[in-house]
Amino acid sequence: MKIVILCGGKGTRLGLGDLPKPMVPVDGIPLLERLVGQAAVQGFDDFIFLAGHGAGHICDHFGSGARWNVTIEHVVEAEPLGSAGCFRQIRDALNAPFIVLYGDILHDVDLAAFAEFGREKGGAGTLFVHPNDHPEDSDLVEIDQTDRIVAFHAKPHPPGARYSNLVSAAIYYLNPAVLDFIPPVGACDWGHDVFPRLCREASVHGYRSAEYAKDVGTPARLERAASHLREGRVARLSHLNAKPVVFVDRDGVVNEERGGILTPQDVALIPGSAQAIRMLNQAGIPVICVTNQPFIAKGQLTWRGLGAIGGEIDHQLAEAAGAYLDDLRICPHHPESGWMDEIPELKIVCACRKPAPGMLLDAAQFHNIDLSRSWMIGDRYCDIEAGRRAGTRTILVETGFAGSDHDTFAIAADAIMPDLATAITAIMEGRL
Repeated sequence: MKIVILCGGKGTRLGLGDLPKPMVPVDGIPLLERLVGQAAVQGFDDFIFLAGHGAGHICDHFGSGARWNVTIEHVVEAEPLGSAGCFRQIRDALNAPFIVLYGDILHDVDLAAFAEFGREKGGAGTLFVHPNDHPEDSDLVEIDQTDRIVAFHAKPHPPGARYSNLVSAAIYYLNPAVLDFIPPVGACDWGHDVFPRLCREASVHGYRSAEYAKDVGTPARLERAASHLREGRVARLSHLNAKPVVFVDRDGVVNEERGGILTPQDVALIPGSAQAIRMLNQAGIPVICVTNQPFIAKGQLTWRGLGAIGGEIDHQLAEAAGAYLDDLRICPHHPESGWMDEIPELKIVCACRKPAPGMLLDAAQFHNIDLSRSWMIGDRYCDIEAGRRAGTRTILVETGFAGSDHDTFAIAADAIMPDLATAITAIMEGRL
């Protein structure tokens, strides 16, 4: 499989002069060299560099790619064509699925797993997506319960927009048919000019990952990325390495429990929850929300409505503290019948509805989670039981239902804490 790397960035904000942005040193090694080395270790050996500004620096450094046991074809645009327009130059070379990387994104992504996900989903392609701490200036997507992208919101966003914090991280798995969506002439951009239409007219999926992928386009972001590289965070978050996470229930833990959250207007964060989640974000510990949402099965809430609620929670987390949830796992099932508008196929006994551990186990398999070093935080003993069955440590918080279902479960949590903020602080300080 070919990997196409966009190498035309100027790096003006980094003060690089005629050195192209992908050649900026990150902890002593050019970023582009890191990207090639990581992909080569995973078995990818066929690259196309799409270059422009400062292309000579890249050609001189990499040559044919023999030093890394790979093959590199250098294609230099005569005039700026944009991140998508430049693909017109190599259209004939892309007759099979290919991966696109941006040369100013430091990442450590399991590209083989990403490509396999794209192959299984099919359609026009798959975009690597994740939340970040600056969604306001990022391209955002909305995905449905099948991982299909149902909307692509290119930056800048209209005032007052409250989209889900799910960012297109500039890593793509694309099928050649996508090239038909690139305008035939002129400069154009994947985010602004291609993906919004592609997601409306074709099947495009989102691959939601907690792996590290951050741009280095400003001095502050470059220094932060270099720091994360030195401390091991970049490699630690890769799917190739087992990692601890913190699982959290949603209603009654992150946001107020109101007997069911059925509209975005029902959402109110529990004081301190956003700041607590931000502590984990800053430490590079993934936060995964696992929530029972039986209102889907009962016909009281649609998937689209649930997405709008999730978007509101994301917005409030970002607004309050720049916080985000790395993943969201939802059980839509309910085992009992009797609701007027219920969805019969969802009225089942399943393996994912807590206290069953299915959501945690599925997340563990997808993200390569070390459950023995992970935590489950919930306001009900059904959350605690799910964590116990999955093999995590557990904390019951005294918000929401505050363990009111204790008579149903003959178990104890590893700890009982007043709220999510107290629980996460105790975890971070090593007091549990």
